[in-house]
Amino acid sequence: MGSERTDRSLNSAPGKPWTEADLNRVALGDRDGFEVSGRVPLSAGPSTRTAKPATCSPILQALGTSSSSYAADARISRIFSSKGSGSGATMTLSSHNIGDARAVVEAFRRAAEKCTAFRDVDQSYDYEAVEVRPDPGYGDESVSLRLVQVVSYPDGESLKVPYAVVVVRRSTTIAMFYDFNRPTGPHGKKPAGVPDDLVTAQVEKIGRLDPAKIL
Repeated sequence: MGSERTDRSLNSAPGKPWTEADLNRVALGDRDGFEVSGRVPLSAGPSTRTAKPATCSPILQALGTSSSSYAADARISRIFSSKGSGSGATMTLSSHNIGDARAVVEAFRRAAEKCTAFRDVDQSYDYEAVEVRPDPGYGDESVSLRLVQVVSYPDGESLKVPYAVVVVRRSTTIAMFYDFNRPTGPHGKKPAGVPDDLVTAQVEKIGRLDPAKIL
């Protein structure tokens, strides 16, 4: 599953939070063999997206572009195109102090373990079938889950969209990835997944570029 997972203690001592320029440098791109199809300008402020029950909010926030309820020193996004019939993903990178970085992952982990279904209060979407996946072993700590978005229409019909989310901490940097299967796409109602090669490559690149060398 990638050399990054052979020893999670390597180079894991917390460093200074990265700036936006640092995150842009460390983010995967075309030179790394991954096609970037878009970028969304992000605020470094905390997310105010709320789920019902509120304990599920960290999952909902990870599905958007704000990533968490913790303010960041910097935050950027990348939208990766799919390769062939495979899937792509949306990624956010955020830099925090070490305490907040750990808290982001812990909040997501607690929500993933406690929540089975919730509602997006603002968008009126429902989510169900929340399932924690085995720890993928990325970076210093990581959490993976699957869930299904339910979009209900006035005529009583509903559309179910499978999602997958992976949250990784590497020192003071948080990487969040999510993807979904379009109902009319090649994968339809199959469980969604975030490409392992994408996550592995991104986490390894974060590990290679030590903050002390680029700040």
